[in-house]
Amino acid sequence: MALTRPRTAGYRLVLALSLAAPPAAAADAWAQDTTLRAATGVALEQPRDSSGGPYFYRGLSYGSDAYMNPLAIILNKGYAVSVIESWNRRVFDPYGFRSVGDALAHPLAAIERGGGWWNFVRFEMLPLSYQDQDPKWITNYFGHVFEGGVYYRRLTEWYQAKGLPLPALAAGVTTLAAAVLNEAYEMRGQEVGSAGTVADLYFFDFAGVALFSFESVPRFFAQKLHADVWVGQASVVLPSGELANNSNMLFFKFPWKLVPSSSLFLWTGIGSQAGLAFHRPNGLDITVGLGTDTEQRRVDPVTGEETIRLASAAGLFIDRNGSLLATLHLTEVRHRLLRVNVYPGVLPGLARKFGAWAILSRDMKLSLGITHQWLGAGLGVGR
Repeated sequence: MALTRPRTAGYRLVLALSLAAPPAAAADAWAQDTTLRAATGVALEQPRDSSGGPYFYRGLSYGSDAYMNPLAIILNKGYAVSVIESWNRRVFDPYGFRSVGDALAHPLAAIERGGGWWNFVRFEMLPLSYQDQDPKWITNYFGHVFEGGVYYRRLTEWYQAKGLPLPALAAGVTTLAAAVLNEAYEMRGQEVGSAGTVADLYFFDFAGVALFSFESVPRFFAQKLHADVWVGQASVVLPSGELANNSNMLFFKFPWKLVPSSSLFLWTGIGSQAGLAFHRPNGLDITVGLGTDTEQRRVDPVTGEETIRLASAAGLFIDRNGSLLATLHLTEVRHRLLRVNVYPGVLPGLARKFGAWAILSRDMKLSLGITHQWLGAGLGVGR
């Protein structure tokens, strides 16, 4: 997925903070992490086994942790770009598997169509481009490697908790299947493979699974960067058959002392935000963020290369012990001006297993949906 130059002021701020914050905070905060968590009421994860895990799946009975399962990950990761205004969100229309197959079968030709090896290395693989064209390496590392790696490890822990044999293998298959679906969904209407597909499937998606197979990597992300992924409540909207309300939010909470009982908050996905997480008693966090969202995406019909346009956005997030309870998003994107989510475990009584969401467009059209934590998906009605 690519990022273009228009409207990038907010995005560059988020990028600069995301690259600078970990080393800056590490010098002071990591050594005092346990004390800070105890003082602010942020609950520690469940007891770990002898190998050090689990790191991302805590088995909580509420919020995004209870909602997360393989179907939720496939719908949110596989259809990530469906949140973009210009995108076809009808899940039953033909997919671009022919383009994906061409990229996998003829990767060198796809790289040449994308501008050759220098462009491939500069824009896709290494942090060598920031504003000349499309710095795709940003989303390749944050989305495919880090977010995909956290998803893989979280799925491994989920399969393990459910007693499934070979949980790491099952998680790897699920994660990579979602990655292939994501590429095929992105490349709808395309016949030839793109250099971006080559980079994603041959390098970055596999790198995420491989890296997070080493115990030290998920341990560092969980214990030092306080990272995790909040999965959206993806739903099929009737009668249109469109997918709505999906999201992938790879977030970080960096402890600091500048504002008492707070952490610097960053999340990346189809958009990025930076803000503050305020720690309340009993593990409750209230977080506010400002940043960008993805408004438009275009694919060159000849080269298959992607560009996007960004829009301003803001968010409010409420979580307990790292499990997302409710969100409110405000954005300039036309088809989702305002989006509200309430996750399972928040509503009272018989509704406890259910979540709910509402999306209001800029032309004042309303969509409503309901989800269930066992299914990891939902149904909606509206436009």
